[in-house]
Amino acid sequence: FENVLDQLNGGGGSIMEMSISGEEGSAQASLKEGMAFLDALNRVAKIRKELSSSFDTSSSSSLMRTNNPEKGSGATRLAPASAIRIVENLASKQDDAFERLYHFLHSKLELSQASVAHVPTSSSASSSAVLSHSLGEGLMDEILLNPFVKRSIVVLRQVPAYYRHTLELIATSRRSEVTRKFLIALSSGYDGMAPIEMKAHDPVNYVGDMLAFVFRTMSVESELAKGLVVEGETEVSSSDNDFTEDDMGIMSASDVLNDTVSGLHRPLKSRISQVISSLARRHDGEDIDEGLVAMHGTGGMDEEASTARLRLASLYSICGLMIFYYSAMEKSARKVSRSSTNGNDDNRTSGQSNPLVQCLLECIQEGASAYAASLRVYCAMLESFSSQSRDSQATVAHSVITRLCDVRAASPGYGIECNISDETNRVLSLGYLYEMVIESALQSCSNLDDVSMMKTASNSVRKVEGNLGESNEILNKWDTILQEKEAAMVDDQILSDTHYVIDECGLGSIGNAIESMSAVYIEGMIASSHPGLSQDSLEKAIASFYASLKDPPIPTYQKIKDPILRKYARNKVAESVTSIYEKIYDLARSEKGGYDNISFLVHDVEAV
Repeated sequence: FENVLDQLNGGGGSIMEMSISGEEGSAQASLKEGMAFLDALNRVAKIRKELSSSFDTSSSSSLMRTNNPEKGSGATRLAPASAIRIVENLASKQDDAFERLYHFLHSKLELSQASVAHVPTSSSASSSAVLSHSLGEGLMDEILLNPFVKRSIVVLRQVPAYYRHTLELIATSRRSEVTRKFLIALSSGYDGMAPIEMKAHDPVNYVGDMLAFVFRTMSVESELAKGLVVEGETEVSSSDNDFTEDDMGIMSASDVLNDTVSGLHRPLKSRISQVISSLARRHDGEDIDEGLVAMHGTGGMDEEASTARLRLASLYSICGLMIFYYSAMEKSARKVSRSSTNGNDDNRTSGQSNPLVQCLLECIQEGASAYAASLRVYCAMLESFSSQSRDSQATVAHSVITRLCDVRAASPGYGIECNISDETNRVLSLGYLYEMVIESALQSCSNLDDVSMMKTASNSVRKVEGNLGESNEILNKWDTILQEKEAAMVDDQILSDTHYVIDECGLGSIGNAIESMSAVYIEGMIASSHPGLSQDSLEKAIASFYASLKDPPIPTYQKIKDPILRKYARNKVAESVTSIYEKIYDLARSEKGGYDNISFLVHDVEAV
């Protein structure tokens, strides 16, 4: 065994070099020899443990101090001493082998150079200088995925100090590499893609591309972190090796992932915050970004109201994107955390310690606050927008509600359950939008068209968000208010139309005369002697009324969108006209009428 260990220890460097060389002719053989080197290390650890448990060094020392010259005493002293020498010899060789493996990993992964000094800014001069960094594009990824390197890192766990230091340097190196790739992708393009900052004029696509790149990066780093730590924990826990309390300080897979992606926090947040503040700020006299037009349409670009709607729609869309990627990244981080604890961590907030997840949570809250402030400004300026566009305030309010309903329906983030605050959820709900807008627009709803606009907007909200939660309560409350306002408007319209129809039918003058007679009536007065109620006047009015029955001049109420309410209005006008005819009919046939001939009353009330 010692010969095999000496051979591996003496030539371990070349074996390890060949194990990751990738040359087709010798790759398999080299990998086999490299794995034999790691097997030898594991066997030595097992032998040391068995020898340590077989011989108690304290009792051995006591036996060696015994002066008993009886036979067998030499053998008694020799066995513990031999065991101690074997253990010490194995320990020395094992320590040398671990140190050789430790330095080999640092050399191949260039961990001694792990720093952020090479990380460029977006204003760095040339991408070629950036790409010349240390291991080159993707080489560290390839090395870390090599079976021999992965198992080497696992075996190195038997020396907690080496293992801990190696993981820390790998995480630091990965953080530098990940940050470098992100900054290159922003300014110069990465992996064949165009520079992300080329889309800075289009805020929604700009933020979406950044989040997509960061999510892909986090997915890759999650798998690497699990490969480095979780698989190592599995193998170590299934082995017979013992570890000291120093092992408790070793980085978990979540720690490695968090350290790796922490470099993305500041550049990502600063750019998203810049986009949000730019959209929330009012730009007087500026041209509208072409990206906003492409994303949300024009809709009258010469109007300030359209510009405000475009910016609101962009803010709302960006919030939806951030919620989508926040949920995805939190699940990824939580999955790594559960892997580190062998599936024992069921805490839904365990992924929020990740720097990227925390960054997106802060950005979502910032975006929601900016959206709420912009919405309040829009509502306060409804009157100004209305005067500029020559549309009613209800129309302007309806436009922003339907626009944001369309954005929410197309967004992948809204409707996902994730760990964001209740206040943020409330602000980003369509119920909040509807309540804010209708509170400002309701006072200006002066006709049925305006009320109909707001009811249509309510239906749009229900169609997108459904009938669940707080938004449904808000919609029900305002629907009741709108119905009451609409009923009052319809009643006023019916009263006005009733007077018009009565006049058109010829009964208006007769009705007015009857009312004036009632005001001055005394006992014995007859209608035929009252001004306007003579036999001739009554006959002409009734003849004109009968003629209008062929085509009654009752309004069609096409402006009333509700068919039930439209039918109610027409019936109400007809009932009012019939009521006037009934008064005339009863008066003419009564003793108070005083008419000699009532043959002109051809139709009774039922027939009319």
